Amino acid sequence: MATEGKKAMERMNALYWLGWHVCRFLADTLCDLQVVGAENLPPTGGVLIASTHTAALDPVILGCAFSRPLTFMAKEELFRFPPVAAFLRALGAFPVRRGAPDRRALRKALHLLRLGRCVVIFPEGTRNPTPILRPPEFGVALLAAWSQVPVLPVAIIGSERLMPKGCWLPRPTPLQVRVGAPLRFKGGAGQRTQDSKRDGRRDALADFAWQVLEALAELSGRQLPERLPSLRP
Repeated sequence: MATEGKKAMERMNALYWLGWHVCRFLADTLCDLQVVGAENLPPTGGVLIASTHTAALDPVILGCAFSRPLTFMAKEELFRFPPVAAFLRALGAFPVRRGAPDRRALRKALHLLRLGRCVVIFPEGTRNPTPILRPPEFGVALLAAWSQVPVLPVAIIGSERLMPKGCWLPRPTPLQVRVGAPLRFKGGAGQRTQDSKRDGRRDALADFAWQVLEALAELSGRQLPERLPSLRP
């Protein structure tokens, strides 16, 4: 079984890197892709990449912006068509249920982070091309707390113009990926605590999720939303 798993990983890597070279060539040629701060990505070890998300092609742009292979959470609806599901899994993507915490997807992401992989998460939870960021989902804080890996904030600039609504093919447009300094969760590693400490724990998770969103606002030049007191992980 270990040998079969290794062979599957090798096939995935070959397919991933073939796609990486093709997409990077197209991004450089047609979109003059600029990556600012790529050196902030640690060369080894697990990394949680927290990115803005304004367009459907954002995962492709992120993938070709970095020299390390990335693993993505993709909405589970994409996995309902077997050929598409097989292709996505071959590239290392895995499904996530939107609209509610998906513990299975979080466990999968945590496992990959502990294996030293780069996992991409969109803290806003869905695409948002507006000038104001959405309040953060708390998956980014939970994974940072459980895994204790660095969180790398990333902003994608221009992707909403690459393939606007109603357009079936990408159109050339300048693209920029801005990579911020790594952030670390410092509220502990996520063990169960007494009730008197759990409120503080929730506050720590909420504060970190908003810290990530603040970094994304600074990188992207977009506005922060209002932080509501009732918003809890």
